[in-house]
Amino acid sequence: MSVVQVNQKMANLQMQAPKVTTLDGKSVSTSDWIKTTITHSILEIRTEKSYNPKTTGEELKEKLHLIVGTKPAHMILELRDQDGKRVCNIDDKISLGSLPISKSTCYVHVIDTDPHKTLLEFTDVSRVKKFELTDEEYDNRKDTFRKWAQKALKGHYQTLEKEKKVKAAQEEEEEGKEAKLAEGIKKGDRCQLGSGSEFPRRGEVAFIGKVDGKPGTWIGVCLDEPFGKNNGSVNGKKYFHAMPKCGVFVKPSAVEVGDFPEEDMFEEL
Repeated sequence: MSVVQVNQKMANLQMQAPKVTTLDGKSVSTSDWIKTTITHSILEIRTEKSYNPKTTGEELKEKLHLIVGTKPAHMILELRDQDGKRVCNIDDKISLGSLPISKSTCYVHVIDTDPHKTLLEFTDVSRVKKFELTDEEYDNRKDTFRKWAQKALKGHYQTLEKEKKVKAAQEEEEEGKEAKLAEGIKKGDRCQLGSGSEFPRRGEVAFIGKVDGKPGTWIGVCLDEPFGKNNGSVNGKKYFHAMPKCGVFVKPSAVEVGDFPEEDMFEEL
């Protein structure tokens, strides 16, 4: 057989309509079958199948049951257009070939009317009961990862715990020193922040005490010039009054109390 003959035979085969074999062994052409796009009211699916034009709505439901899982008794079939707009319902006795479709293509939307919403059990994770354990219940269990980690990494955990205790002790000691320094400071004292630095800031002590969300004792200073961070407020809570950018909170060790009169910026002019 020449190359030309082989090519001609292949072309003839490609032009032949696709066929399927029925249960009785007969070969049936599917060239006139209807290409059907299937969607669902609950499941996020979009699949394509081809069906015989003689297939009725009732038969189609049985076939779709194997695809989407909805029982035929809980199905309403809608014929839709290419844009997803409803055209009509597909009754049980009507055949696909008698539907108002063009070019042997149709769009079928399956509406699930199951009152128990069974399919949601497989798609809506909020309906799934979660398995939860408290820390105490988990600790009482054997052969857990936590038990293994505590045993296998015992030395590591001991080191971390020791470092944690050392750090806590250091912070407690530092806070004790800060609290002691705060005892020597009172509201109305003139003070200076950043003594010895290139740009020291002067002001007046306006607050001494605790600040929400911040550990230890804090000193609130109303600065003479707007080189601060706030107006005496932290997270919306007012601790003292100051002009914008004239308020600042610092630790007692950063405050030097003494004779620090307000500077006149025009004094050297």
